[in-house]
Amino acid sequence: MMTSKRAPVRRDAGILRNSANYPTWVPMRVIRPVALPRNATIGIVSPSSPQRDEARLQRGIRYLQSLGYSVKLGTHVLATHGGYLAGTDEQRAEDLHAMFRDPQVDAVFCARGGYGCARLLPLLDFSVFRRHPKIFVGFSDVTVLQMALLKRTGLVTFSGAMPSVDMADGFDPRSEEQFWRVLTSRRPLGTLYQPNPLGVIRRGDARGRLMGGNLSVLVSLLGTGYLPPLGNSILALEDVGEATYRIDRMLVQLAYATRAMPAAGTVYGSWSQPHASAHSTPHRDVHDVLSERMDLASGPILSGLMYGHQAEKFTLPLGVEARLRSARGGSLSLLEAAVV
Repeated sequence: MMTSKRAPVRRDAGILRNSANYPTWVPMRVIRPVALPRNATIGIVSPSSPQRDEARLQRGIRYLQSLGYSVKLGTHVLATHGGYLAGTDEQRAEDLHAMFRDPQVDAVFCARGGYGCARLLPLLDFSVFRRHPKIFVGFSDVTVLQMALLKRTGLVTFSGAMPSVDMADGFDPRSEEQFWRVLTSRRPLGTLYQPNPLGVIRRGDARGRLMGGNLSVLVSLLGTGYLPPLGNSILALEDVGEATYRIDRMLVQLAYATRAMPAAGTVYGSWSQPHASAHSTPHRDVHDVLSERMDLASGPILSGLMYGHQAEKFTLPLGVEARLRSARGGSLSLLEAAVV
């Protein structure tokens, strides 16, 4: 009989805090996955869009293999459907279920983002992820799955580097080191150090569960039942290819939706905006808009986090307790390990 390689996971309840320094935050029972072992088997799925260039995925696979990991591809990882989907909704949901059920797979990495994860939500059996919690990595459109998994199961997931994106053509060294450390260290990572200081929009010091991801994707989950309460969280936001007025619109929507219980602190990553065309809405510096939205948090608001659609990026463990503070150039700290 085949036995599972998986060890027991630890489930931690959030602690209510109410002090001058740290506002009360809503308890959340989280599941932290088992740390990535040496010689692990990494499953790769495509829950969003198909591969633009299969060669990039192959280079990402070779990178993982060069580190001693085995790689198992989802059955439909190279599929296409309707032009912009990596297979039908049923195929992509099936691959996710299969990877989490497979006792030989230690972690599940998304090959790339794009669009399509939201279409999977009604098809997912969340009890599968609750019974077989594993490291789950991706960003951008994968924000949908990460927020839904946190809401429905409490699973800590990892918003960061993907094989077809970051691992295909030279993993940025600083990002690479932090990526593997957050997946393997059973100790809290503490302060995330980056070359440039964070910009301070509003001073303060707060702690809460780390949540967020891609802004446009996260906002699309408002009112759906798949987004965990953002009140008293530490909210990390980024986006790509969006004009300033669209970012403005989404931030306004998010502020209205969380007015009764805003985040304890908000930190912005990169925005990677397109060049304005002659026929576009007049351009405005996105940082002007960010500085106006003082209603997105009850505490500190910072910008310039090394996070988002860029080569240099932190991989953020969504669901762990974090601290955001403006003092000494600003910092985001991870107060508990993301794995057990």
